[in-house]
Amino acid sequence: MSYSVNSDTKIATYNSVQYRPAANVKDGVTTLEALSEADCAEFDASRKKRPERDLERLREKRNSILAKSDWMANSDVTMSDEWKTYRQALRDITKTYSSLYEDGFEFPTEPS
Repeated sequence: MSYSVNSDTKIATYNSVQYRPAANVKDGVTTLEALSEADCAEFDASRKKRPERDLERLREKRNSILAKSDWMANSDVTMSDEWKTYRQALRDITKTYSSLYEDGFEFPTEPS
C-alpha cells in the first residue's frame, strides 16, 4: 500500500488513486486538508464494494416489482403468456444488467 500527499495541492494518492482534499470551515475560514491514509483506504474499500451494492439494489427493486404480481401465480388464476414472459424477463434481468444505472437499463413493461 502506498500513500503520499502533495503538500501544495493537498491531493492524497493511495494505491495510485488520487483523492481530493476535504474542505474544513472554522470561524468562517475554509481550509483544505488532505485525506488521511485511513480515509483513503475507507474510500477504496467502499469503491470496491459498489458493484455488489448496485447488484443488490437491482435485485431488491426487481423483487419488489415481482411481488406486486405474485397474485397472478395463485393456483386459481390462469396466467397469460404475456404475464409469464414478463415475470421471466424480470427474473432474468440480472443476467443482462448488474446495476440500475447501466446504459440502456430498463425494466420490462408490465402487460396490460
